[in-house]
Amino acid sequence: MIVIEQENAADAAAIESLLDIGFGAGRLSKTVYTLRQGPSVPSLSLVARTGFDAKVGASIRFWRCDVENGDEILPALVLGPLVVDPALQGKGLGRTLVARALEEADQEGWDLCLVVGEASYYSPYSFVLAEPYGFELPGPVDQPRFQVRAAPDLLQSLAEKPMLRKVLPWSGRASGVEGAWAASRAA
Repeated sequence: MIVIEQENAADAAAIESLLDIGFGAGRLSKTVYTLRQGPSVPSLSLVARTGFDAKVGASIRFWRCDVENGDEILPALVLGPLVVDPALQGKGLGRTLVARALEEADQEGWDLCLVVGEASYYSPYSFVLAEPYGFELPGPVDQPRFQVRAAPDLLQSLAEKPMLRKVLPWSGRASGVEGAWAASRAA
């Protein structure tokens, strides 16, 4: 039996343990972690519970970030980390979490999402390489793994206006997701 639901405070230790197993202790030094400041977005931070003991078998989190786009700041999400217990890998838990969380993000009004991960894994969810759109993380990143997912009209607009788009930690100054911000705070 598998149940997917929002993570809660009691899940923190189990999630951290899975992250250590999945990514190792050095994960905290990766560039993407500089964007993971403050709390994750509660409504999009999901766990897959397994068995009768409701053990956390997989987890996905999202963090708010800013994207400089000329004179404006675009609100965006950073997907990750996504982790699945090695004993449960290959059963679709990760893909289920990604699909469900992205669907919820779309409903909340998030038009822009970034991820650092395998292109073959994230391309079915409409992620494309970020570099051609000018996105730049605040540190080194393996460019073929850095991807963006955006509403079609936004992606077209970004393509039509080539420029450097720095991705920064969330400042709360971006406009356009007031509903998403309120929804994530209420959760």
